[in-house]
Amino acid sequence: MNKLLYSRFVIVKDDFYPDPYKVYLTAKNAEYYEPEWVTGFRSRNVYHESGMKKKLERILGIKITRWDTDPVEENGVFYQGFSKGKKKEIPGVHSDEPYNDITVLIYLTPGLPYDCGTSLWQHKESGLINPPMPADARRMKMSLADLREQLEIDSKMRSRWHEIDRIGYRYNRMVAYPSGVLHSATNHYGENMENGRLYQTFRIGVDWDTLKMKD
Repeated sequence: MNKLLYSRFVIVKDDFYPDPYKVYLTAKNAEYYEPEWVTGFRSRNVYHESGMKKKLERILGIKITRWDTDPVEENGVFYQGFSKGKKKEIPGVHSDEPYNDITVLIYLTPGLPYDCGTSLWQHKESGLINPPMPADARRMKMSLADLREQLEIDSKMRSRWHEIDRIGYRYNRMVAYPSGVLHSATNHYGENMENGRLYQTFRIGVDWDTLKMKD
């Protein structure tokens, strides 16, 4: 993809699930694995409450055109994020694909600190806030492959990034943003299912022409 079509935004809605503890227990009891080609422990199955697609369309103010049910597509899967122990993970700055999707998160673990939310970043050297495109590589006088590799190398080195936005953690809070923006968890937490950072991710395809938050 050579062009990003989305408008940049962040949407936050508290008290997303009517019974968040039920969803939290579902997440705790899910079966998790880590794919060979990417980092991050995720559930093998999706969780979609009745009416979820319409609910997200209403909150986001946009028409959803792709609503996947295959867990590989990460639409409705649960994730673990631990800061200690055998599954410890340093959150890396990245973009989700497809870039023109919307990524939705729901924070599910009660009582975590505010700094366990989500951050949006700018790469200091390149100035990028979105995934690198051919024009960025030409500006940097390097190949697109090399520019992507540089961002991957720098992804877990916070000194190489400016934090430009932060959404604080709150139990049962929904956060949504265009999938292509460079982002990460601000911090993970804990070391097991009893005290770690559990959250749900939805990855949805949308018709950007229907977005109600237009300039």
